[in-house]
Amino acid sequence: MSAESSYNILITVKGVVQGVGFRPFVYREALAYSINGFVINTPDGVVIEAHGENTDLFVHAIKTDLPPRARIDSITVEPCEDAEYEGFEIRESTLGGASAAIPLDSALCPACEAEMDDPSNRRYRYPFINCTDCGPRYTIIQTPPYDRVRTSMKHFTMCPACEAEYTDPASRRYHAEPISCPDCGPQLHFCDNSGNAMTGDPVDLALSLLKEGKIIALKGLGGYHLMCDATSDSAVETLRLRKHRKAKPLAVMFRTLEQLERYAQISEEEKKHIVGSIKPIVIVRARKDTDLSSLIAPSIDRIGVFLPYTPLHRRLFERIDFPLVATSANISDEPILIRRSEIINRLGRVVDGILDHDRTIINALDDAVIQLAYGKVVMLRMGRGFAPHTLAHTVSLPKEILALGAHQKSTIALGVKENMVLSGHIGDLGSVEADGYFERTIQTFKRFYESVPEYWVHDLHPAYYSTRYAVETKKEHYGVQHHYAHILACMAEYGLHEKVLGFAFDGTGYGDDGNLWGGEIMIADTHGYTRIGCLKPFALLGGDKAIKEPRRIALSLLFERYPLEEVLSLNSPVIDAFLPHEIRTLHHMWSKKINAPLSSSMGRLFDGVASLGGFVQTLDYEGQGGMMMESFVDESLSEPFSFDVCEGVIDLSKMVGEIVELTTLPDPKGVIANRFIATVMAMMEHFSILHPQLPLAVGGGVFQNRTLMERLYRRFGEKRFYAQQQTPINDGSIALGQLYYAVHNLPSPEDTGGFTNG
Repeated sequence: MSAESSYNILITVKGVVQGVGFRPFVYREALAYSINGFVINTPDGVVIEAHGENTDLFVHAIKTDLPPRARIDSITVEPCEDAEYEGFEIRESTLGGASAAIPLDSALCPACEAEMDDPSNRRYRYPFINCTDCGPRYTIIQTPPYDRVRTSMKHFTMCPACEAEYTDPASRRYHAEPISCPDCGPQLHFCDNSGNAMTGDPVDLALSLLKEGKIIALKGLGGYHLMCDATSDSAVETLRLRKHRKAKPLAVMFRTLEQLERYAQISEEEKKHIVGSIKPIVIVRARKDTDLSSLIAPSIDRIGVFLPYTPLHRRLFERIDFPLVATSANISDEPILIRRSEIINRLGRVVDGILDHDRTIINALDDAVIQLAYGKVVMLRMGRGFAPHTLAHTVSLPKEILALGAHQKSTIALGVKENMVLSGHIGDLGSVEADGYFERTIQTFKRFYESVPEYWVHDLHPAYYSTRYAVETKKEHYGVQHHYAHILACMAEYGLHEKVLGFAFDGTGYGDDGNLWGGEIMIADTHGYTRIGCLKPFALLGGDKAIKEPRRIALSLLFERYPLEEVLSLNSPVIDAFLPHEIRTLHHMWSKKINAPLSSSMGRLFDGVASLGGFVQTLDYEGQGGMMMESFVDESLSEPFSFDVCEGVIDLSKMVGEIVELTTLPDPKGVIANRFIATVMAMMEHFSILHPQLPLAVGGGVFQNRTLMERLYRRFGEKRFYAQQQTPINDGSIALGQLYYAVHNLPSPEDTGGFTNG
């Protein structure tokens, strides 16, 4: 490019560059470097035409001085014809087939927070204050590009003062689409659980109920929260009873970071996320001997904490000094509710009042949940501020692809042009509400990207709703094995194409042989995999019933190790959990293979060990056994239990015997928990030694275990060890893995043979 042509350039920027103040940022930089031209939002990203002697400095500033919530995935600079512009302008957005990243919701920013606290500011204490750096985005969009007329804010006409800010490129609120004030914006309402309006200040009415130990529903960014006093046993117990949520941990919102630190031990890395621009729920270690209700997270030492992230949440905390339970308003494992009518009809018996407003939530989105291990993010639930998540890929797709994900922790993923887009958390499929939300999310993605997917990718399990949905579309569809998809999801996040040594450890997934897999070791690339190892399958006595009763899994492990009469005579918490005739009946099922499907699941093994060690015999929620064991793990490196590996099959019968011996000790739980984690590490070490040339990639819900992840990072380092950080490590990323397979195996336009089968 000649010196003269470098003064005239066309810049295309892709990534999260719409709805985050990117155009006014470009405008200000253009003025600073005396650049003439324009900037415009297009369906593919932001396009900038720039003319002037300082274009190099201008491009450098665009790359390095981004607005807080912007993210550049790619930037291209090409020469263009010289043109005469008088200054620099921001042009109106253009419409068309979209592929740009969707702008994401942000927590209340410091500048808006300061205005909210300023009595002289016209938005003093305004519960819907926002700017280009914060506020609702995805949750209020009907269709891109992100302009006010295509959001739920189109129903609110800006007053002259707001319009002046909205049209001023020098303002922090230039084209802040949700801009409003008390004179022209959304309004608060409060009603009882039957929907009857109550007179008085809505926030005062909500506070009154909370101080009385009552439960309210509060409308947030992506749905309603159920809230009550987190220090009141009676309030929390009432919430659990009404919501039928017996023991699953509840998230707690705190007024300030200082208050939060009185209840939890947090690291500097955890603090950065807690106070950052998203403010997700962060799983941290709870302090002992506080006034937090013991019913928040029974029998575990972790709690999910977060700070107020909307101005409405902040208003609520102005006049209370106790933390609040803030859990999703839904029936357990179903999608979060977004309409007052849904709260009244489905949770009317749960709540005592509803703090509501009239800004419509278009797209439901739950709070994101993360934890930190070795300073690295482990994503547990893809939600607000993180979703939809866009990843660029190197393959330009000739056809669009839709991946339908897993049955539990459902998400979907869309492949369009050069992007892969992963949705937020939907929930567990199988209910009318979850299945309906799943279908609505598909329609939302198709609408956002003006997409008509021609290829559909799904799980192998024939009974999953997502699989049946793909089959019924009559489109070309292809099944991808569940655990291979876990490894592919990890590879997708890092853009890996090389062969990896993959460890897919989770609860349950449909295997190629029709059995239940879940403790799988494979060598994989983007075209296929070879299963080189697995846990020796054990019986799930009673089928699905064993998933709720780990004592049945433990009993199966004992049957593998001992004769029946010896099992009956064992001094074990498992044996104490049954009557003798029940054990004999279950042994008959085991020996005759009656309703006793085999599983190689590491998640189920965690449950079985939790039962053998006396941690828990029946579960109230998925992963409870592992979480309870983790509470007993310390930093010591313990000796692993014994196990054998024969032709890749891991036999743990010796480990079972050693655990039984330990249970005769006075307090064996800490030893059992530490040695079991060391055993899982030793299994992985065994296969890594056999394949030292391959990098390690992991996926599956078992890797939500913080202790395990910290030890893996310490042992294998970062250069050759890959674990997801931007996307869920559990089933929430199965759709991404399915899509990554399809992206690399999509038939060419002239190929009519369908997908290649790895």
